[in-house]
Amino acid sequence: MLSGTALAPGFATVAGHAHELLFGFALAVAAGFLINRTSTARLAALFTLWLLARTLHITLPGSTLSLIANAGFAVMLAWMTVPQFLRGAKKWRNKAIAPILLGLCAMAALFQFTSDSTQAWLPFFALQQAVLLLTLLMLFMGGRIIAPAAAGAIERAGGHLEARVQPRMEGALLLLMAGVIVTVALPGGAPVTGLLTLVAAVLAAVRLMRWRLWAAQGRPDLWCLGLGYGWLVAGLALLALSWLTPLLAPGTATHAITVGALGTLTTGVMARVRLNRARRDPAASWVIPVATLLMGTAALVRLFFPVEAPALALASGLWALAMAALVALFLQVPAR
Repeated sequence: MLSGTALAPGFATVAGHAHELLFGFALAVAAGFLINRTSTARLAALFTLWLLARTLHITLPGSTLSLIANAGFAVMLAWMTVPQFLRGAKKWRNKAIAPILLGLCAMAALFQFTSDSTQAWLPFFALQQAVLLLTLLMLFMGGRIIAPAAAGAIERAGGHLEARVQPRMEGALLLLMAGVIVTVALPGGAPVTGLLTLVAAVLAAVRLMRWRLWAAQGRPDLWCLGLGYGWLVAGLALLALSWLTPLLAPGTATHAITVGALGTLTTGVMARVRLNRARRDPAASWVIPVATLLMGTAALVRLFFPVEAPALALASGLWALAMAALVALFLQVPAR
């Protein structure tokens, strides 16, 4: 699309590409991870809406049917997830999942209702907010996945991990990212947004280092998740640079998050879940390190060569290979 090739109508603009990555892929991953107990009928209805939304947005973007399907998927996902986190969580940090999910679903709906608006900044605003909310969700859930896994692996290796969830640091990250989400929408707020994002990057880096993943001997699957979290750190730092200086465009910096972090963490977590449920050792899988290498290379290509057509082809090919490796794992390892 960026090289001028005629594609499906939904991919005729940069916004269409971003929409499908954030609301087609990332929101579906969030649904799969966060919906634990529900009826088969509800899951079937949610999946049908998702599939219909993808088909209609690609072929008939901006149509009433596409709007209904995409907004409907977001509304149903919020209805199935937000109440359970509001009711079940006791600490305010755990309750934060509910507004994050609600915000992501609201941005998906907002994009649909404003895609044909004369106010061209509204769809961009929805996409920008979605990236930041998704970053916050990965910062939170990444810590809840990596910390206990690292602690268990280090203890089995004969060590001990003191810093696990790190609640104070987690709370600070939640508040800092909330500040970023608010200030980025304010006129002239870029300097404050940049400073808040930079502090968040530093805290996330300190949190990652305190997990001491290098002490989890023989666990490349956990090292790969650590690299995915490291891409969040890099993405926040690059976003801060883009808001504080003219050296980098925010759209380019975003790829450290949407390709590096999102690609690495989603493939790593999905592979680990599949292997653990099949009672197989994730550390012995070739898929996780290979997918991590492919996603990381794709992210670097997008960062250093943001508009060159050969680089775009290379990055998309690397992403596709990483996903193909994940599909190969799903086919090889039976579900339980």
